[in-house]
Amino acid sequence: MKYFIGIVPPDDIYQKVLSIQNQFGDNRLEPHITLRPPVTVTDEAAWIKAIETVCNSLPALEISLPKTGNFGNRVLFIDVRSQQLESLHKLLIKAIKPFEQQENGPVENRAFNPHLTLGRLWCGFTKQDFAAMKILADEYLSQEPKVFNANFVRLYYKPSSQGRYQTLQDVSFKPDK
Repeated sequence: MKYFIGIVPPDDIYQKVLSIQNQFGDNRLEPHITLRPPVTVTDEAAWIKAIETVCNSLPALEISLPKTGNFGNRVLFIDVRSQQLESLHKLLIKAIKPFEQQENGPVENRAFNPHLTLGRLWCGFTKQDFAAMKILADEYLSQEPKVFNANFVRLYYKPSSQGRYQTLQDVSFKPDK
C-alpha cells in the first residue's frame, strides 16, 4: 500500500482550484501540496506517530500562492512559497524515513519543489487544457494575494494499485497559545 503526505488549502482556494480542474478533466486527487510523494510504509503506526510528533511540535505554516508554473509539458501547477515549509519537509523526512521502504528511484532523488497541481498530462489533460487552465488560474491569483495558514497535514493512502488515494487522517500543527 502506498502513502503520501499533503497540505490541503482552505475551502475557498480548494473549491476554486477544483472548479478550474473540473472544467477540463479529472486530476484524480483533491487539491493539495505534496510534502512526501507516494512511498511504501513498513510500519504504519510508527510512521503516523512520527508525523504526529513533528507536526504537534510546530506552529501553523503561512503559505502563499504567487503564480502558476509547470514541469515541462507534463504538469501545470500553482507555485507555493513558504519559509517554514522547507523546514517542515526536512523534519518530516528525517522522522519518517525509518518506517518507509527504501526506494531506489525518482521519489528519493527528487528535489523538494512545493506546488499545488492543477493538471497532469498522464491524467488526460491536454496542452490546450493547460493553456486555458493557466489563464483561469493566473486571473484568480492576480485578484488578491492568496495567502493562508496551514493548520494540519493530511495523510493519504491508496488501498489498491488500481484505486485512488483516500484520506487516512489529518494531523494538526501545535495550536496557538
